[in-house]
Amino acid sequence: MAKAPVPKKNMTFIWIIWMLSFVWIFSTMNNQKKDPPQPTQNILDLLKKDNKELLDVSAAQHFNTYKNQLDEEVKTKKLSEHDADVKKFEGAVLVANTQLRAGIIRNETPRVRLGYQTLWTFQKKFRDTADWKDKAVDTAPDSRTPEVLTSTSGQKLFDGVSEILSARNKKEIIWGFIPGGYNAIDSLIALTGRNAGFSYWFGALLLAFVVRLVVFPFTQKTIMHSRQMSQLSPLMTKIKEEFKDDPQEMNKRVMALYKEYGLNPAAGCAPAFVQMPLFLTVYQCMLLYQFEFQKGHFLWINESISKATGFTAPNLGTQDNILIVLYGISMIISQMLTPVSDPSQKKQMRLMGIGISCLFTFFMFTGAFPVVSGFVLYWTFTNIFATAQSLRAYRLPLVPLQKVNTKDGGVYPQDPTDMFPWMKKVAGKDKPTPPTKGKSNVDPSKKTGKPQQHKPKK
Repeated sequence: MAKAPVPKKNMTFIWIIWMLSFVWIFSTMNNQKKDPPQPTQNILDLLKKDNKELLDVSAAQHFNTYKNQLDEEVKTKKLSEHDADVKKFEGAVLVANTQLRAGIIRNETPRVRLGYQTLWTFQKKFRDTADWKDKAVDTAPDSRTPEVLTSTSGQKLFDGVSEILSARNKKEIIWGFIPGGYNAIDSLIALTGRNAGFSYWFGALLLAFVVRLVVFPFTQKTIMHSRQMSQLSPLMTKIKEEFKDDPQEMNKRVMALYKEYGLNPAAGCAPAFVQMPLFLTVYQCMLLYQFEFQKGHFLWINESISKATGFTAPNLGTQDNILIVLYGISMIISQMLTPVSDPSQKKQMRLMGIGISCLFTFFMFTGAFPVVSGFVLYWTFTNIFATAQSLRAYRLPLVPLQKVNTKDGGVYPQDPTDMFPWMKKVAGKDKPTPPTKGKSNVDPSKKTGKPQQHKPKK
């Protein structure tokens, strides 16, 4: 049984739940849980022990505690901010080294990618500093892994893991059974000659166009179904006002209304579930091509402007703040035009979609969810195409809803024999009506010629 529509008075409660969820997610990602304070040197010793024993999960947990403790020492002025930053990226190198070696030895690319993401934030912040470039961090030697992972600086380790991960991406199998994810994106770039200023951003545009073309019929069906559902808004509002004190009866009336007009509230959700595997697969393909995007440029995303401003990205393989803001705007517009299956919850769903868009953009902007500009550009183009399709669909004429009670539409006839002509022959309705006993079917006012002879009764 479907749930009853959410009354407006519960909107405040929904927002409270949403805000609490936001706080919980943010605190979890930043690990704001306060552990009992202990000397930073003790935590660093634990990190070195984890590095030696290849305990990558334990190393990540100890590193979060290590960062929190260093922040506390900066607040109490026991440590300068510069010294705390140096100690942080030293710990990051230890953790990333542990994750990389664990991934290589166990042949698990996700662990290698975790090591890359551990260094991502520090690379973006300290890439121009001498400490990040030259200060070596002692790590446990391991003959089973490349030498670049042993006793190296943050920059050298970042470059090393980029080469290792790039080589693995070319052979990676998506979901364990889909090969050629890297080659699929590379073929789009090769179509335009691998031009640094054109091929890479145009490849993202072409990929977005192909994906939206594949999901076009599913999205169109969802939008048109939403428009049909919106025609029931006046009737649903009337039901809600009449039975606002009886939610159970309200729910029954609403479901009866859907049945009366032949609509299924869940029909608009089915196409979305069909599209999701495709979107996730394309994302995995783009993830395998992340390092190749470092060869591409797009408008303001290039080396010269990046050196002059220090705010934009030097290439499509790094994060660009301006592009993330534009992506957030396109995502909000797309969410505003996203169809809602239940017209009674349209306002709540719109606000929820905008909130998720802002939250997602915030995580990308702060680096909590690291993505390169090539990904963001593809998602921005996808949102633009989705917005164009929604605007077109909302301009199409819509047939008014009619009450139905048959599977294929229409209304059951009053006489069952009207449904099938052959039933009239069986019932004898296609023959003249027999004369009633004692009466004649002939109209006496009309002359019919020779009178009819009747046999005498016995």
